[in-house]
Amino acid sequence: MNELTHGFKIVADACNGCLACMRACPTQAIRVKNGRAQVLPEFCIDCGSCLAVCPTGAIAPTTLSFAELGKFKFKVAVASPALYTQFALKDTPAQVNRALLDLGFDAVWEYAVDIELIDLAIRDYVKNWKGPFPLISNSCPVVVRLVQVAYPTLVEQLIRVDAPREIAGRELKRRYSKKMGLKPSEIAAVYIAPCQAKTISILQPAEGGGSHLDGAVGISQIYNDLLAILRRNAAQGDPPGGKAAGEWFHWGAPEGEFPSLSKEHYLPLQGLSDIIKVFNDIEKGKIRNIDFLECHACQGACIGGNLTVENLYVARTRNLRLISGLDRPSPALGREIARRFSSEDFSLRAPLRPRDIEGRDIDLRDRVARKKRSAELLKALSGLNCGLCGAPTCKSHAEDVAHSRADLRDCVFLSRERIDELRHIYQRPRGD
Repeated sequence: MNELTHGFKIVADACNGCLACMRACPTQAIRVKNGRAQVLPEFCIDCGSCLAVCPTGAIAPTTLSFAELGKFKFKVAVASPALYTQFALKDTPAQVNRALLDLGFDAVWEYAVDIELIDLAIRDYVKNWKGPFPLISNSCPVVVRLVQVAYPTLVEQLIRVDAPREIAGRELKRRYSKKMGLKPSEIAAVYIAPCQAKTISILQPAEGGGSHLDGAVGISQIYNDLLAILRRNAAQGDPPGGKAAGEWFHWGAPEGEFPSLSKEHYLPLQGLSDIIKVFNDIEKGKIRNIDFLECHACQGACIGGNLTVENLYVARTRNLRLISGLDRPSPALGREIARRFSSEDFSLRAPLRPRDIEGRDIDLRDRVARKKRSAELLKALSGLNCGLCGAPTCKSHAEDVAHSRADLRDCVFLSRERIDELRHIYQRPRGD
């Protein structure tokens, strides 16, 4: 099994074993052992649900620091459209871009063209698809990983079109390499990310290929610095340059891919719980006459990501205002889209496959034996799903025991010693 990288880290000394992260995890990827949270890497989909509920800050996102960018000669910011929803309406996209330059970036890549190209590529992919429907958007890395982990039979239905941020990374390295006379490896393409899942899609793409981006910086990581720069530059007004155009602010918002697809065969979804319900219905054959699912793990899509800072509804209002203020694409923009669409490959860099999970690839006889043992073990448990064994449910504890990951007597109803052990663990001073 390949070693998996994830978009967050657990600081063991800060963890108080409160079980909140374990209960919040939608794929039951977290266990709490000896009063400390641990991750089963193959089940983690990088949704950040644990990060959002941790009361002690023991779970932190993995992002780049500006110090790590020092090795590059030229640094280009590829900002998520969500970034521009985090500031006041008077702080225009042009002013935010200038603030990014003042922060230390050498250029800002506005990827309206790249988004338009991917919109066209998705439309053509859906139109020419000959396999089972509905097709599933791959723009949210959490959704891709959810399918790979929990719905392997649906992997075929994930769109094989790359994300706009990746196309932008490829193109900007091409352009600035030629313009600046630098090697592509000397140019940093840095995504300004609304969630930690986007950072991990760069560090370890779900399809296993490399990324055209060199890393990510979280919006929350640089927000205060950008805000201070915006206030300092407030009297200067907008820098010279045209307004944003095309579909730039649609992408990453709810129904962001909607303009390319017909309404009657399109279903937009937000939130993991609703996505899981729909995926369950697809497996049961209950979803019909839908060609395309646009799925965002976060409520509000990317503008509600866990590395954003603004109230979701305020950010959504700003996003709608930004969309209403977009210019129509100029003839020059249209020509650039036509030129690149006819000459570039927008497919994923490697094939998408179900994730390798312990027990999924073993001999059928052994798999059946483990299932039977798990079912028998479950009969011995209380069914209360208290979580004190360190697993989120009695069923998951039985499965852990069947897979030799736990001892059945970790259940407090089966062992008085377990109660004494927990008392010792939770009464010890933190940091021991």
